[in-house]
This record gives sequence, structure tokens and C-alpha cells, in this order.
Amino acid sequence: MDIRSVDLNLLPVLDALLRHRSVTLSAHELSMSQSALSAALGRLRLLLGDQLFVRTGHGLLPTPRADALAEPVAELLRQVREQVLPGGTFDPRTARRNFHVLLSDVGAYVLLPRLVRAVRQRAPGVSLTLRPLAGAAIAEDLAAGKIDLAIGAYPGLPDTLYQRRLFERYFVCLVQRNHPLAKGKRLSLRAFADVPQLVVRMTSGIQERIDEELHRHGLQRRDVLELPSYLMVPPLLEAGDFLAVLPGQLSDAFARSGRYTALDLPFDVPPSIIHMHWHRRFQEDAASAWLRAVVAEELADK
Repeated sequence: MDIRSVDLNLLPVLDALLRHRSVTLSAHELSMSQSALSAALGRLRLLLGDQLFVRTGHGLLPTPRADALAEPVAELLRQVREQVLPGGTFDPRTARRNFHVLLSDVGAYVLLPRLVRAVRQRAPGVSLTLRPLAGAAIAEDLAAGKIDLAIGAYPGLPDTLYQRRLFERYFVCLVQRNHPLAKGKRLSLRAFADVPQLVVRMTSGIQERIDEELHRHGLQRRDVLELPSYLMVPPLLEAGDFLAVLPGQLSDAFARSGRYTALDLPFDVPPSIIHMHWHRRFQEDAASAWLRAVVAEELADK
């Protein structure tokens, strides 16, 4: 039998009749007239080649064929109701799920502990796996489900991705506490250009904007040590009279040790806008929506 020729609307009728063994009660449960339900029973008999129910003084009694169908039909309808029709549900209290989140090293250092704590408090069976930014094809990995959520400043991502603004990331200068520049009240443009610098070039484009601003004033940084990660900055600040431009949130975290001093940049630099990004395939996914809500609650500007 070709399943395409089967009216699947007949399955709830069979299930109701098996449970109630009454046309009247079954019709009431299914919001059908008794005549419509009797007609559906006739189609079931024709489809399955069996009487299915025999009318007796005690109501309808199922035939052996109908009895054998009771459990598989009930289970099939349960799966349709719970797994197909609602579009999926997600109960964080009982769910077991692992989400892959893409973050830069700054995000991992500053934001990931907050997210891990929030997720563990709300969903003890849910875990997070960090996907590093290095080597990631963000749009493609989000579309393929290799990444559930990308958090950061990633300009140029395609329109196939959804996004939500979280917060602004500003930038400051950081030097060791006894650096000569730490004694001054305001850093001049010339002093900034002349000081040895640790430079980390990330997707925010902040270092490129600094170079453009200096070039506009006929200046450039000449003594530069480029690094692949902001997390390498603190020990190198103490290795020489370096200055590093880095996100303010990360500067605050480093400065808690008392060994570093933050200085304002000598020119205005627009902040980076931090978004979370996800693919439209997962817009209606209940588990993904839950994770996005947790991220927004923890990180978004209030």
C-alpha cells in the first residue's frame, strides 16, 4: 500500500475508538458529528480490510486486528504531537544538550565565564563548547550547524544570518603601572605614536582605524610588536615600556591585579558593536531560542 494514498486523519479516529469503544464519546473528543465519525470508521474498515469493531450490548469491541494496532497507533500519534506539531520544545531543567559558541579570545576571557555560570544555573544538563575564532568560516559554520551562536564584532556577514545587538565595546590604552606615560594626565597624539606598542589585529578593525587616524596627522607607529592574541599582552607589558590598545572590558579584567594602568586614547575611535549571530534555519528552534534568551539576559545592555 502506498502511504501517499492513506488519509492519516483516520488515525486519531481509530485511536479514540480503541480507547473509548464508543462512537458517541469518540465523536465528542474529536469534535466530530457521530455520522462523520461513523463514515470515518467505514473508510478505516475499507483501508485495513477488517471490521475493526463489532457492536455488542456493551458497546464496540475491537477485533484482534484492531487490538494489535492500539499500541503502535497511540505511540505514533504521541510522537507527532510531541515532536512534529509543536516545532520542538525545550525544557532547560531536564534537557541534555551541547551548544557550540564562537567567541574571540576577548570574548572567551571576559564573557564565557558569565555564560557558563548562567547556563549551568538554569540547565544543569546543558553544556557549552567554545569554538575559537581562528580558522572559522562563520557564515558557513552557522548554516551547517557547526556553530549554534557567534558572539562578537564580525562586519560583512551575509544577510542569511540573523543578529541581535548586545553591547558596545570601547577601547583604551594599557601600560604597566610604573610606565612613564602612566604619570601624565592626558596622552598626546605624538606620545602615543612614539611609544613602543603591542598590536593585536582582530575583526573589529581597531588597529586599522588607529593607523588611519595617525596617518591623517602625518604620524605612524614605528616600534610595533604584533601579537596573535590579547591574552599575550600582560606579560609583555612588563617586559618593556610597551603600550597596548585593547577592549575596555579586557583592560578592566587585567587591571584588577593592580599592575597596570588604563589611559584614554588621544583621539576618538567609534566603539565596536557586539552582536550575537545565528542562521535563519534555527530561528524557530526552541533550544536555540532558549540559548539566545540567556545570552541576551546576561550580556545585552539594559
